[in-house]
Order: sequence, then C-alpha cells, then structure tokens
Amino acid sequence: MSDTIKHFLLTFDIGRQTADVREFGEDYEAALTAYDAAEDSVRFDPQIEVVLLGADSLETLKKTHSSYFMGTPAEHPFASFLRNAAAAQG
Repeated sequence: MSDTIKHFLLTFDIGRQTADVREFGEDYEAALTAYDAAEDSVRFDPQIEVVLLGADSLETLKKTHSSYFMGTPAEHPFASFLRNAAAAQG
C-alpha cells in the first residue's frame, strides 16, 4: 500500500452495470476538471452515475467500492438502489 493518493474518475452505467475508470494519478485539478465535464455531459441521464474517488491504487478502489465492479448481473442491489434514487429525483 502506498501513501500516495491517486485520483480516479468513475462513470457507472446503471442499466448496463458497467464502470469506466480513468486514472489521473496525483493530478487532482485535471481529475476535477474531467469530473465537472463528465457531470455536465450526463446531467439529465438518470442511468449514469459519475464519481471522483481517491485511492492508492485501482486494486484498492475495486475493494473499497466493489459495488461498481460487480459485473453485469441484471438486478445487482447497488444498481437497484441507484435506479430508485434517480427515479426519486426526476
């Protein structure tokens, strides 16, 4: 485990149960800029969740946020939670 925090932009497609991850290393400003752009691009799509996360490695991120990396089961509990939250907002 490293003391260095790397920044990861994760875009989770609720319907497809897929996660796209972009790593920005230690460049928080670039990660934040990308996060803002990603949020703007999916603002009205309740099926897409965008999060900016920090961890020492992608492996750690997959352990601490495993719900995003569970594969593609049709009714994963986390996906159901996100769908319900998105429906309640819009």
